[in-house]
Amino acid sequence: MIAQVRANRLDRVRAVVDPVTTVHRGGLGTDAVNGVVLAGLFDLVIGTVGWLTRPDTRSATVNLSMSFFRPTRGDRIAAEARLVRAGLNLVFAAAEILDADGRVTARCDGTCAIALGKSDSQEIYERMRGGGVAP
Repeated sequence: MIAQVRANRLDRVRAVVDPVTTVHRGGLGTDAVNGVVLAGLFDLVIGTVGWLTRPDTRSATVNLSMSFFRPTRGDRIAAEARLVRAGLNLVFAAAEILDADGRVTARCDGTCAIALGKSDSQEIYERMRGGGVAP
């Protein structure tokens, strides 16, 4: 999947797949975009929002809760995410998928975990492995 990602603000991310090809399709044998593609887009935009809140740390998507309202069709789709809340260890974001006509076809709430410490330092690994970070 190739998606163009834009973040004009630190709290908003947009990814566009254009064109949607046959490898993106396959929802129940229809021309709808496959759910795994939509899940990947949700992970991309929500994970990017998480990273943008603290780009000097390591982050990972730890939860995605998706709802699909209608089949996503068309030759161009977009995913848009926004920051809901950023805490010390967790970032909460929400996202929507828009079909070629601009209709919302799916929604997702996601959580990203933030690992304290610089991503290039040994400190973060020692804290994670040595019990310095509470489970």
